Amino acid sequence: MAAQKGRSLVLKKGGTAIAGVQTKSISYAGEPIDITGDDDAGYRTLLGNPGLETLDLSVEGVTKDTVLRALALDSSGTLQATDWSLLFPNGDTITGSFNISSYEENGVHNDAVKFTMSLQSSGAWVYTAV
Repeated sequence: MAAQKGRSLVLKKGGTAIAGVQTKSISYAGEPIDITGDDDAGYRTLLGNPGLETLDLSVEGVTKDTVLRALALDSSGTLQATDWSLLFPNGDTITGSFNISSYEENGVHNDAVKFTMSLQSSGAWVYTAV
């Protein structure tokens, strides 16, 4: 498999690239279900499918508008945002609903306003391999 450019990994909301994202990371966790019994001869046995699956996304970059700030500071009390997509350079995609678990903006004098944001999956997501 060929190496892929990080800048080609794109985070989209509703089909539109979000902000000036410069750094992206993805973290998957699948919590196993222990089904070990007396007949397993003292070895742990795990169920083939995880009991709980989570997908976390983290992004950093430069703000170009107020879209992310508006999503994070939505006074309605809901931080769940639907229709997120993460597009990989080879064409693979992950789509689904994610909650904004943290959002931070910072600005240095005479420099661009930068942000960091963490998203946590809410419900099932779809991974589509090319």
